[in-house]
Amino acid sequence: EAFCFVGCKSNSPKQKAAQLEWSRRTVTSASTTGLKAYSSDYGSGKAGRQRLQHQQRRPYYRQEYRNNNHNGNSTVVHDVSSTRTFQASRKYQRNQFGPAESLQHRQRWLKTATTEILGTKPGSLVKGKWHELVSMIKAWSKYAKVDPEAPIVMERLIKRLLDENVVGQNQEAKVDINLYNLLLDAWCCAALFRTEAGTLPNAASQRAREILVLLQENFEAAEKCKTSDLSTDHDGESYARALQPQPNKESFDMVFDVVLKVEGPTVARRVLAWMEYIYKMKRNHLAKPARKYYIRLLHAYANSRDENAGILAEGFLRHMNATGQVPDTLCYNMAIKAWTRAKRGRESAEHADRILEEMQVPKDLITYSTVISAWSSSGMRSHAVARAEELLRNIEEAPNLEPNTVVLNSIMSTWVKSKNPAAVNRTAELLEYMQSSKHAPADLISYNTHLHALSQHAGKKLGYAQRAHNLLLSLDEKFRLGEIDFFPNLFSFNCVIDAYARSQDDDAAWNAGKVLRSLIENKNGVQPDTYSFNQVFSALSRCNRPGSSRLAEQLLDYMEDAYKLKLHRNAKADVVSYTSVIIGLARSGEEDAAERGERLLERLKAHYESGKTYMKPTRILYNALIDAWAKSGKGVLGVRKAEALLREMEEMCASGDSSVAPNVVTYNSVVNSWARSGTRCCGNKAEEYLDIMWRLYETQGEIKPNDLTFNTVINAVSKSQNERKAQKALRILRRMDKLYRSGYKEARPNALTYTSVLNAAAFPALSMDKKTKRKVLDTAIFTLQELQSSRYGQPNELTYSTFLKACSNLLSDDDEMLREVIKETFYQCKDDGQVGERFLFRLREAAPEDLYTELLSEVVTSDKDSVSVGDLPPSWYCNVRAAKTQLPKPVQKVKTGTDKRAS
Repeated sequence: EAFCFVGCKSNSPKQKAAQLEWSRRTVTSASTTGLKAYSSDYGSGKAGRQRLQHQQRRPYYRQEYRNNNHNGNSTVVHDVSSTRTFQASRKYQRNQFGPAESLQHRQRWLKTATTEILGTKPGSLVKGKWHELVSMIKAWSKYAKVDPEAPIVMERLIKRLLDENVVGQNQEAKVDINLYNLLLDAWCCAALFRTEAGTLPNAASQRAREILVLLQENFEAAEKCKTSDLSTDHDGESYARALQPQPNKESFDMVFDVVLKVEGPTVARRVLAWMEYIYKMKRNHLAKPARKYYIRLLHAYANSRDENAGILAEGFLRHMNATGQVPDTLCYNMAIKAWTRAKRGRESAEHADRILEEMQVPKDLITYSTVISAWSSSGMRSHAVARAEELLRNIEEAPNLEPNTVVLNSIMSTWVKSKNPAAVNRTAELLEYMQSSKHAPADLISYNTHLHALSQHAGKKLGYAQRAHNLLLSLDEKFRLGEIDFFPNLFSFNCVIDAYARSQDDDAAWNAGKVLRSLIENKNGVQPDTYSFNQVFSALSRCNRPGSSRLAEQLLDYMEDAYKLKLHRNAKADVVSYTSVIIGLARSGEEDAAERGERLLERLKAHYESGKTYMKPTRILYNALIDAWAKSGKGVLGVRKAEALLREMEEMCASGDSSVAPNVVTYNSVVNSWARSGTRCCGNKAEEYLDIMWRLYETQGEIKPNDLTFNTVINAVSKSQNERKAQKALRILRRMDKLYRSGYKEARPNALTYTSVLNAAAFPALSMDKKTKRKVLDTAIFTLQELQSSRYGQPNELTYSTFLKACSNLLSDDDEMLREVIKETFYQCKDDGQVGERFLFRLREAAPEDLYTELLSEVVTSDKDSVSVGDLPPSWYCNVRAAKTQLPKPVQKVKTGTDKRAS
């Protein structure tokens, strides 16, 4: 390659222009022309002439190259120095090519020149030629971060230089420790900076260790030669090794650092022990480990996140004491941090606390905050909160310490992780204190921690979600007023969205959507991620407002389109997104909800088959879609679709994909589809599936029928047209009781089980005669009395209402027994505090007019045509679950003129 520019560093624009002009000029003269070019760079006067004469005395070699200005046709011979030729070539390439092209051009030239010089025989280099080898070694060292072959080529060049010294008897061709340090640095770069075709990091680090050991052997050989008779006490090999370079402090430091970063603290500990040994045995005084080595090793233990890091770090502290390196506060802090990041729960927290108590050096705020973080991650909740508050009091009582932002943030985090409802008030107190404090001012982490507490408990108390939203708006207002550190980040927005997703407020889902929209329209670089969208999907799936499922589908379409267009790079729709939308469709009750869910499943399958493995349909998604078909109201069609999905899951499981194997939820949904089918055989089919589940449980032990399974089967039986369905439902109840008494805890009956049996009696077959109805009534009375005296629960408003419905349908209006049963049931329900709107409706439907007026004579003084729960004494409805949320809101009145068969 033609590199005709010869020049040196210059700051003058005129000199740079002259050098550029010279680089484009055809060089036809020999060394004189080249040396004249230097004169303008070395300056005028005596100093310039001395620098020029010094350059002229340096050895030269002849180099042939082609001049690019003559299209590569003429060959010009020019005598130049090797070092300055390399510098000139780099300058020329920067002028002729771009930065990337220049780098590749220099690298190609360097490889060519290296191949040529390595191809020569040892001893063939003329005097001074070895300078070119040194320049090449230094040049290759600059490519160590990008070229994986650099350290290997450098080793070959150093070996060539050593061979030249031995074979060619060239005493000037010496290899000093600086070249070996360049080689060590190259191997360290190969280990730390990975390339696609590079060597393995561990292999590069091991090679650096091997070179260091060889250098140490050279040092030991030199020491041996110094203390022995040069004529008899050593062989030729030892003498030759004694003349080779020996390690210095920089050599040990580079190797220890790369081993620590690449091979980990365990191997670095062995290297440190080796250095301590050779220093202790007086083999090399330069190998004495500095204190920074111990600090680095402790820091590596603290950041390793290994479960044994705390044990190793604490053992290393004892080793430091034994070697005279007395640990200070920083060392103890890193040992505590190692225990904190070991993630061993309570054990980590207790050991960190023990080190805190045993410390003989002053404790600082980092010490306390690290121990508080250990308790925060311990999972001990209430005990962690108590200990964290105790440590906070210790800080406040210390004369030279005052809680800072980090400490108070750790306290707030401990409260949040405890999941204690009091965390909301405590974090609010700490945040209020930090807002007015100078020593511990609130930062964005403080606000986000309080937002996290509000989002955690938003489902338990109304208003928390709105408080979180208001706090987010206040942060945005702070940012607009110039406090740039308080700009809400993605975690802030996600906490508010999560708070609305958990909230029981009617408008929670729509408010979550508004927060997501503000996040999307944000122009300050914060963009939503997958979690943001999925939480809105979750909120919409629980929303009862019309159009929620449609909105969720539209939002899913927008999410996928925005990701394709790279508008939201972190918001990638996944299987959780699809599952949430399908769950919302199942709960919506819309007529075409199941068909839309089926289309979403097909779309998800297409994504998965195209190579998107994260879109693989899961068991939860299939269960949600089966539930959607069960609630679709399509009758037999819904049942067939649910069974088809069940068979598809079974086939996928049989082919080896156990992640979508049907579970008890799957079978319960299929049974529910039969219960809602409205067919005559729904009860028999439900019992068949119960037998299948029980058979699978006995053979495989995976699918265990639970109380919901039995309740759903009883519900299916109650909706059949079998005249003996009440007796069949009671037999299933007896079976549950027997299983539970034998130790099968999943079959424990509850109040809903007994209510389902009463429901079977409440809707007798149309062809049933009076005698059969009386038997069914006896079954209903027996069931209610058994529930009242059982340990499985107590009758609720639904139980009493269903029993009244059974009495109404099984007894005629002129039957005296009807009056007695209704009166007794009313007084029992009133004593239990279960008189709600549903019971009042059933009472008016079942009781004759005079009996209804008689029973409510205590509270009805006027307007006897209608009665509501609001007219009753609180003791009558105190245990009604719905009344606790409905009152004191106005309750819809029950009209007395309602037809008995209206329901």
